[in-house]
Amino acid sequence: MKDDEVATARDPHTCRRALREIGEIAAVAVLPDSQMTDQEALQNIAAIAEWVREEAPGAQPDCGDIIQRLHELTGSVDVEALDDRAALDLFSDVLGALESSDTTVFSA
Repeated sequence: MKDDEVATARDPHTCRRALREIGEIAAVAVLPDSQMTDQEALQNIAAIAEWVREEAPGAQPDCGDIIQRLHELTGSVDVEALDDRAALDLFSDVLGALESSDTTVFSA
């Protein structure tokens, strides 16, 4: 393992940064005139959750179970193959997971 990978895994702020990014993506996606589609939001959220799981496993305890929950919802889904309804349903599930988590994803 490289020194920068060790530093990332031990960085106590990694989860907070990832959750802030996820929260910003979700907030933009739900705006009435957003240019971001549900599929785009899901792809980005899934990628961030996967990154935390694979590249910064030491940060996961700071995330509670939300990263695991997001991965369970999105990890095995081909988001690009979803029709609009399925993407909307999955995005709703992701938003529900974020809102019910013990993290402060949507706080200012």
